[in-house]
Amino acid sequence: MSLYCPAAFRADAAYAAEVMADNPLATLITPAGTEPWLSHLVLLPDPQQPDCLLGHLARANPHAQFLFDQDSVAVFAGVHGYVSPRWYVSDGMVPTWNYRVAHAHGRAEPVAGEELSALLQQLASHFEGPEGWNTDAMPAAALAAMQRGIVGFRLRVRRWEVKAKLSQNRLPADREGVIAALEQGDEAARQLAAAMPRP
Repeated sequence: MSLYCPAAFRADAAYAAEVMADNPLATLITPAGTEPWLSHLVLLPDPQQPDCLLGHLARANPHAQFLFDQDSVAVFAGVHGYVSPRWYVSDGMVPTWNYRVAHAHGRAEPVAGEELSALLQQLASHFEGPEGWNTDAMPAAALAAMQRGIVGFRLRVRRWEVKAKLSQNRLPADREGVIAALEQGDEAARQLAAAMPRP
């Protein structure tokens, strides 16, 4: 599985961190027989191993049966939005969509026991903050039961494909027009404007 990415839109692997920060909910794709399994789940960088992502699936999800046998791809969709031809200075332009995406290709490895407990705590801390809810608030028996119902994993990333289609291939005046229009839009539009390279 590969990503079509013209040279103007290609970004390096370090840029993937920005895309994941936009939206840590990934689509995980694993080949399996006649069609792949797809699951939507949160994946976060492993603080101990920078080339890895951490996540978990429900044990009842059949995807978990195929996860460790072959490579998977995790797709992160970052900020995105519509671009109107009215925003350009140049004539003859057409509507398009600007976006950021990152594809992480790699093999998943199981995470269990104390390592799984640490993974769950990391996920909670990431979204709750230091003063928020954490797994220590759960009775030990409830936490153990919850852990039996999930399959933790570490995706060891071998290759990143990162694409930032943000009007880099347009004239500076056209790009400025797109940024100015997006800055007058809703929060999602303003986030897209902030992600675009300034001329």
